[in-house]
Amino acid sequence: MIYELIGQQTIAERFQKLIGTQRIGSAYLFAGPEGAGKVSMALNLTARLFCQDSKDGIACGVCASCTKMKHLNHPNLHLIHAMPRGKNPSENDPYAGLSEADFTAMQDERVALTRDPYRDINIPGANQILISSIRHIKKELSMKPAESGRQVVLVLQIEKANIQALNSLLKILEEPPARTTFILTTGSLEVIPPTIRSRCQIVKFNPVPDIQLVEYLIAKGMDDSTAQRIARLSAGNVQHAKTLMEADFSEVDATILDFWRIMMGGKVGGRWVTTADITQLVESYTALAKSDPAEFRNILRFMVFWLRDAQLLASTPEANEQLINTHLISELNNFVKFYPGCPYFEMIRKIEAVLRDSEYNMYMPALLANLFLDLRASLLETRKIPNAIK
Repeated sequence: MIYELIGQQTIAERFQKLIGTQRIGSAYLFAGPEGAGKVSMALNLTARLFCQDSKDGIACGVCASCTKMKHLNHPNLHLIHAMPRGKNPSENDPYAGLSEADFTAMQDERVALTRDPYRDINIPGANQILISSIRHIKKELSMKPAESGRQVVLVLQIEKANIQALNSLLKILEEPPARTTFILTTGSLEVIPPTIRSRCQIVKFNPVPDIQLVEYLIAKGMDDSTAQRIARLSAGNVQHAKTLMEADFSEVDATILDFWRIMMGGKVGGRWVTTADITQLVESYTALAKSDPAEFRNILRFMVFWLRDAQLLASTPEANEQLINTHLISELNNFVKFYPGCPYFEMIRKIEAVLRDSEYNMYMPALLANLFLDLRASLLETRKIPNAIK
């Protein structure tokens, strides 16, 4: 493989067979959760289609075509993703009117993708796949390719395409050019219009199993205990696992415990929590969401993991080995003991809603204020005695 791919062996073997029998289709829709390997699979498949000296159905990694694919500059690869709109936009050229900063950000993100195919391309101000991107590709496909062989159009996060872009893409999917394969990726299959789905072969990706994540992490130098914890925390998301490899878990634990102490109205730093602490929490988390979105989302996920552990303990007290936060068992038991009837499902649902909305430039201070007040109210309604986490 040219690009790192963890798990998904069944899908990889499926495409090896299709290439071997020359039955590659004209359009695929790779659907599955974040960090499952959709983009890595798409890049590796593209590399194999371009490779001049493949071995056992796998790209050689050293020929001229593979070298170009390693840098995403193969002329037969057409990459589409969300782009910022230029100051003087063109309906046929997505690059028209872009600032130097926009171009630099785009190039930096593409380079980062070559280093880590499990990350998303996130260009500041790029919220949509524009119709100009689709029209630009149509024009390129209408011309003789720079190199002989198949052309591949890779559309990342097709769910970000606006309605005009989708309609334009639909037309070319209905009558695709010869020797051209479209690969669309999405983490939200349900929002993709049926007209698009019906013209693609849908390939569903599942989260990477814990055992494969553990093997990957140990190979990267993690000890078994840490690898097990990271795998459970990652929930099959390779990108989360990579982020957590750099985490200081003692700091993470302190942050999460302090968060729940504030939600419960307990003591933080030797003093009782006040409404000013809630306000400060909203401000600090809003700032984090702006400065480091990935870290902000990780903290929200840690909140969810805490509640899921508590929910498991509340229903199955002996389930210690199934917990994610096994090292915080004492604090979790106190939480469960002092909050009987805690509405875990509703609290998790609210946090996950903010986690989802945070990716769509929603107004974070209001989102977080509502979330924190709702969480605190839910705990107050079921509290047995105060200060559950001591």
